[in-house]
Amino acid sequence: MYRSVELPRRRKMLAADEELANKIVEMAKRRGATVFQTVNLILEQALRAEEMGISLREVVDKRWMLERARGLGLVFAPERLLYEMVDLAYNRARKRASKIWFEVGRWYGEYFSDKEEPLKAVEEALELLTFGNSYYSLRDEGDEVSLSIVGDRFTEGYTEALSLFIEGVFKALGYEADSREVSRGAIHYRFGRVGDD
Repeated sequence: MYRSVELPRRRKMLAADEELANKIVEMAKRRGATVFQTVNLILEQALRAEEMGISLREVVDKRWMLERARGLGLVFAPERLLYEMVDLAYNRARKRASKIWFEVGRWYGEYFSDKEEPLKAVEEALELLTFGNSYYSLRDEGDEVSLSIVGDRFTEGYTEALSLFIEGVFKALGYEADSREVSRGAIHYRFGRVGDD
């Protein structure tokens, strides 16, 4: 009877920045693994991402977005279902739905106002809220902020509700809408600091 004998894996040296190499050594220690195992795991995952047609940076960034969404209390839902349900609620109870969206926006605005860079926190949240087939642009122009959100799949009710959420966020941050244009799938605001002329 034949026995299969596992031959030792061949090794090859790779060069790395000294600081990064030291961090890998520390990471391996924390995980109770060898540097060889840790480097191979990292390389395997980088190659796996490459085979999927994305970079390892994109994978890490998307994972960070998921963790950030969870931390903000956001949930993922089927896009069409979300838009249609918001539209239905908005059309059946417009006044109540408007109040809820605005007040939740104010709550998030208060949350963002405690951050070191509130507008950066808003921008990170917008990145999550527009995840998928929509687009946003936020420009900080000193005492004014311009914001555009475009989503070709947004329903009329969802567009209006989201605009009220945004208005609530900025109200809590000390801004008032100087101009507001909202139509199905498109939201454009220019906010000015309250008390500034």
